[in-house]
Amino acid sequence: MNHPAEYILQQILNTLQLAAFYAPLSVAFALIQSITRRVFLSFGDCAMFGSFAAVYFCFSRLVQGDSDLMAAVISLIAAMACAGALGWAIARGIFGPLVKSDALAFMIAGIGFSILLEESMRIATNSGDIWIPGLFEGQSLQLVGGDYPVHITANGGFAMIISVVGVLAALGVLRFTRFGLAWQACSQNLRLALLCGINTQNVIAATFVLGTALAAVSGWMTAITYGGTSFSVGVMLGFKAMFAAVAGGFGSIRGAIAGAVSLATLEVLWSASFGSVYRDVAVFCIIVIVLLLKPEGLDGDATRRESEA
Repeated sequence: MNHPAEYILQQILNTLQLAAFYAPLSVAFALIQSITRRVFLSFGDCAMFGSFAAVYFCFSRLVQGDSDLMAAVISLIAAMACAGALGWAIARGIFGPLVKSDALAFMIAGIGFSILLEESMRIATNSGDIWIPGLFEGQSLQLVGGDYPVHITANGGFAMIISVVGVLAALGVLRFTRFGLAWQACSQNLRLALLCGINTQNVIAATFVLGTALAAVSGWMTAITYGGTSFSVGVMLGFKAMFAAVAGGFGSIRGAIAGAVSLATLEVLWSASFGSVYRDVAVFCIIVIVLLLKPEGLDGDATRRESEA
């Protein structure tokens, strides 16, 4: 079936908006994976924690009469700060010391922390969803008119810009700062970096801060786009980001971005062709097949992955 160019353009915009949800979280996942050589399963719940901080701060600013834009910016800063503080605490108290232990212990600790954080938020909210007034409600930008109008909502466009800026800022930190140089050394070989005088525990803690702050960007996007959050919002978001990062390549930042875009493309194509029924099942099956055919991922190094397993 032939679709008009406007329809295709709208689907491309939908793909970019969805990729903007997954990219910060998948990059965060790759940051931790690259330096620890471990699978950190708590990023979805870190994003959920950030979304709660965003909702509470956003609601408080709206009550005080701030504009939608001011409330969105302040809630973003609050979400990243709260999640970053959480990342520093868990890196120092739990996951930093576990880097030297077996990979299974690290994974079990991640599962346990996810359950703890999720149940804590469930109890705090009495198992209910937390809602806020819609930001930028009714505001959208129409790019093309006619029989097939192409438009993008204000909160969707704003979230896309923040996602791109957040990912680029993280890449800039890794490329142009002393911490970035230390991170690159640790990601290549943690033991040799320690022998060269790098404080690897500080680098790991800073990486967790950066990773959880990025995860909070995804949580914040969920909160402002859908107007609320819940204690269970991080489960599927975390799994999809993990699949995107793993499909992109073991510990590859570039691969994580490619995986997020690929995942969003698959979801939009399936929804446009067959509806949303069984979308997640189909997308996960496709990703599993890709990993069976190319276990190192889209941009991974099979030799490195096998030597570090």
